[in-house]
Amino acid sequence: MPTVLVICPGQRDRLNLADERILGRFDLRLFGPPVGPRFDASAFVDQVVTVPPQCDGAFGSNDASAHISRILSERLHLPGPSREAFMRCHDKLASRRLQEQAVPEATPRFAEIDPDRDYGPGEAPLPFPFFVKPVAAHLSQLAYAVHDEQELRHALGEARPRLDAITAFDRRLEGRSFRRMIAEELLDGRLVTFEGFMCRGRMTTIGVTDAVMHPNGISFLRWEYPSSVSAAESEAMAGVAERLMPALGFDNGVFNIEFFVGDGGGVRIVEVNGRMASQFAPLVRAVHGVSTYELALELAAGGTPSLPPAQPGMVAASFVVRRYQDAVVRTVPDVEAISRHFPHAHVELLVRPGQRLSDNDDDVVSHRLAVVALAAPDRESLLERYRTVEQTLEFGLDPVSAWTPRRR
Repeated sequence: MPTVLVICPGQRDRLNLADERILGRFDLRLFGPPVGPRFDASAFVDQVVTVPPQCDGAFGSNDASAHISRILSERLHLPGPSREAFMRCHDKLASRRLQEQAVPEATPRFAEIDPDRDYGPGEAPLPFPFFVKPVAAHLSQLAYAVHDEQELRHALGEARPRLDAITAFDRRLEGRSFRRMIAEELLDGRLVTFEGFMCRGRMTTIGVTDAVMHPNGISFLRWEYPSSVSAAESEAMAGVAERLMPALGFDNGVFNIEFFVGDGGGVRIVEVNGRMASQFAPLVRAVHGVSTYELALELAAGGTPSLPPAQPGMVAASFVVRRYQDAVVRTVPDVEAISRHFPHAHVELLVRPGQRLSDNDDDVVSHRLAVVALAAPDRESLLERYRTVEQTLEFGLDPVSAWTPRRR
């Protein structure tokens, strides 16, 4: 039974790793607290390698823990994608430059932005409209669609005081500045996520997940699996991945690529992530019988994973419970009540009593309260189950104006 270090596990990791298949196949050693604002990742890495644990691999499921796991694997000579390959995916500007060389037909126009520069009339890096975001961030932090010079000035004005804090984790681990942003042409079509894994130079498709967006075009309402894209569109994404991931130097790990699928079936890359899409793991588990956590752990230990075919007549979705105004959490729902009604539901609470919603890392227009993963025989039943669950997810929220911070 291979031993795998699970780096800085969070609530989602613990939910997904409490899986009989996984616990029967791997000796999991949970290392480190969930990554927070005061977590010193460099000191943590140094501490682990000072007295190297006996293990066969290291695994992290999100941007932060996957980054740490790649550094630990490099220093402990463990299997998995290299640190450099991970960063070629994670650094959005570096990734775009390599995408442009490897898969130009799937790469949108882009340009580097200096957030400290004042762009005058006619100096915008791309024709309006375009999208602006940091080169290293997640959850749509500081991501804006800009339509004119005024909106560009506003976006950069919002970014300047916050960019260093958002990129601090990567800056400390990599020892270089990430104080840059990227402009990208606006894409349209259907937003989907292609997930796959590389193993000894060979790409294997896991599946494609559909994104259902809020009308604001930024906030995600839910993700549905399997996707309703055509076989030809799925094959087009797989073809891009087969060329791109080797060009990025990425091997022996799970990855995901966000795409826009145009009306004519063409695919354009939104971004590449050199890690699993952990939010989709319960969906893959419900449809295939094997979680992407299991696939990722197998690769982390140097093995060759196998994905069973999708079960017919099964769909799953990950729903995001959101609020579009700031508030203070007074109470949170009883998750156990939902689990009793739907034993296979995954409910991940993202807030706690006494917390202000805006203290979390969220997109620029909304705040996440919880993530709920459910499965059903068809989409109609799936949505009906979520409506039932949603009725039991009662959050006590107070207006910010009525909140008085507690004295320390």
